[in-house]
Amino acid sequence: MNKRRLVNIGLIGLSIALCWFFPLFQVRPLGGKESKDTGNPIVTPSSSDRSTSPILSDYVRSAVELVELCNAFDADASKANERYGRRSGLGGGFHFCVRGEGMVESIDDEQAVLSVDGSPRRVRLELGPIIGNTVREAVGVKASEFKNSQEFNSFASQLNLQVEQQVISPNRDQLQRGTRVQFVGCAKINSKSELDPLRLVPIEIKTSPR
Repeated sequence: MNKRRLVNIGLIGLSIALCWFFPLFQVRPLGGKESKDTGNPIVTPSSSDRSTSPILSDYVRSAVELVELCNAFDADASKANERYGRRSGLGGGFHFCVRGEGMVESIDDEQAVLSVDGSPRRVRLELGPIIGNTVREAVGVKASEFKNSQEFNSFASQLNLQVEQQVISPNRDQLQRGTRVQFVGCAKINSKSELDPLRLVPIEIKTSPR
């Protein structure tokens, strides 16, 4: 073996050793923090000490009665917005969290239309897929509670997924024509004309036999 070949082998060995102890780059997860958890993190408000995903039942207690909301709109839509609604940003629409009870008039893959006790108006419960920020805005989650817009949007997606998996899916088979339903739902109302039928994303459904 000549001298040049020995030198080349030595240089290769030295390069391998340097790369082993001093790597040129490290692979890190997005966000710049190392983690042993390979799953998707659950995003919660940074101001909260909860370590679990949002719980829909935390929000149902603040819902206004649908009949009360409709009466308020009939009297003065602007005052109804200010008293019961939550506005999304400056100049954004008003979102509402409402509760009520009624009977299923019709149902298909996308919606269940209910007559509402104590009101001539009807409700249309959305049956998925749920998209958008209606639930997040209606229950009053604030952008300031999160570190960035990515977490804020992720929280909305988690709420929508819970609606599909924990509210709609378990109750879909029970939602038949004539079924009585107690509901809590979220809506964006741009004008009084949208009150009949009122489109609601349900965050709680309780059914009883016909």
